Amino acid sequence: MLSSHRLPLTVVDQLAHGGGDAAALRLLRDGQLSARLVSLRALLDEVVDRPLRLRVDDAWDLLVAAQRTSPSLVREVLLLPQIGVWLADLLRRLRGSAESAQPLWVEVGHLSCVAAAAAHLCGIEFSIDVPVSEGVVSFPSLGVATVPDTSPWAVARAESRAGLLSVSRGGRTVRIPDDENWASVRRIGAGDFTPLLDDVEPHRDYRARVAPNRLTDGEISRWAAGLTEAWSLLGGDYAAAVSALISTIVPALPMSDGRPYSGSSADACGAVVMSLPPDAAAFAETLAHEVQHTKLAALAAMEPLCATGGSAHCYAPWRDDPRPVSGLLQGVYAFLGVADFWRAHRQTAVSDHADFEFAYWCGQTSRTARFLRECGELTALGRRFATTMATQLARWSRIQVSDVAAHAARLATRDHRATWRARHLAPEPAAVRLLAEAWLAGDPRPAGELPRVRLSPGPTPPQPRMELRRLWLRAPAALAAHSNTVPATTAADLLHVTGDQEGAARLYLADLEARPDDALAWVGLGLADPWAGVLLRRPEVVMAVHAEVTRRTGELSDPRELVAWIGS
Repeated sequence: MLSSHRLPLTVVDQLAHGGGDAAALRLLRDGQLSARLVSLRALLDEVVDRPLRLRVDDAWDLLVAAQRTSPSLVREVLLLPQIGVWLADLLRRLRGSAESAQPLWVEVGHLSCVAAAAAHLCGIEFSIDVPVSEGVVSFPSLGVATVPDTSPWAVARAESRAGLLSVSRGGRTVRIPDDENWASVRRIGAGDFTPLLDDVEPHRDYRARVAPNRLTDGEISRWAAGLTEAWSLLGGDYAAAVSALISTIVPALPMSDGRPYSGSSADACGAVVMSLPPDAAAFAETLAHEVQHTKLAALAAMEPLCATGGSAHCYAPWRDDPRPVSGLLQGVYAFLGVADFWRAHRQTAVSDHADFEFAYWCGQTSRTARFLRECGELTALGRRFATTMATQLARWSRIQVSDVAAHAARLATRDHRATWRARHLAPEPAAVRLLAEAWLAGDPRPAGELPRVRLSPGPTPPQPRMELRRLWLRAPAALAAHSNTVPATTAADLLHVTGDQEGAARLYLADLEARPDDALAWVGLGLADPWAGVLLRRPEVVMAVHAEVTRRTGELSDPRELVAWIGS
């Protein structure tokens, strides 16, 4: 079942440009299959001498029989992201880097469920013991059987006869697929993309083991309709990649502030965990974004592009917190896909909003790619990959967008970077004290550079202005009515986004009088006041000096006067 793989540079370059032909995608899938097989071999080696309640050999023999009957079907089962999550979590536990409340024999025994699912799909008749975990027996890609009247951890008997699967325990039998105690994994489809919509399998969410959370028929219909509409917006390269590499969509809740959630993981390569997007463009953008993560994870499993680990110290324009270089690499590749989606979409859906999304993500990702290619943590292949991405993004950056969109993208870029600096960088305390003393003495600002900074990660509450800009670009007249859907929005933010900078500056000053440490208000003042540019370049210094002066005097200094002094 194992084979070696050759990774031509032409394939790497294809992928780095954002695409990848059918041969490249097939190579990525082949590499993932080999990685799963290596993990299975490692699992067998780890448990060979351990006393377990279920026989591992029985499960392995059944899986081998299925492989001999239909290698292609077994391949699809082993490539399921749910199996990747199970294997990764279990190997971490066996090697001492993770813990679990489940008995080890139950987690290892899930191999019997994997083998049973594969054998059933291959039409093999069998009878095998399987673990019952918290009342549930899970068959990957098929569904889960709820076994009544059992303890949290038990053994049931799974059988396949004449094409029918059943699970028995204590005189009770769940007959699949018509039993009321059976919940199948359903599919939705668009074109040749027919993913599982998995709301029941316990290993479906790479973030944590989860109980079944059955969608209603109406919710299934909304997911299906959303996918159909989104599919018509995806370009050919992205549709081909999604069809080839994504097998499972896992419904999830939105983020706590109401924004849509999506995520993927190298452990769960082939799955997208996501909340239902608000519209077709957002759904298509999410698929383009997450399939890029999937491609890069599959590539990195074959040939490392970056040293693992590393501290989180990099600015990433798609995150509010510092990121390691490995995360920055993943982000640049994912948002190259987002920029490419909007590059194409703006040609058929002409609007300031589409132009804004393209200009913002292309510009931000281009700058980050240029930074990334100089990072020492990248391997030689990683530098080649980053350089190719930077070149592609630089080419797209020359595309013209509307003046309104370009201006909004520039403001959003300055806003996010300045807010990140204000929250996560701290200037040298001694230099801050010297500046505060000079200010209080009425002296000019000391000549020379402003204080050096160190990373000091702080909290990351919501940044509302980005979402307000999107609302305004989509429908200016409706902004006021819908602004209450954006958490933490202030009256100053609304004036700034709609163009009343003088009024916004007055309100940001009032906000600072009430909340002198409000990073968003400080940066908002920098955006609204053309003379406050230092607030966008070095907000952390202004805030630190203002806090030091307040500490010494017990009084609030005029922010505008201090900004002008520091910026002089």
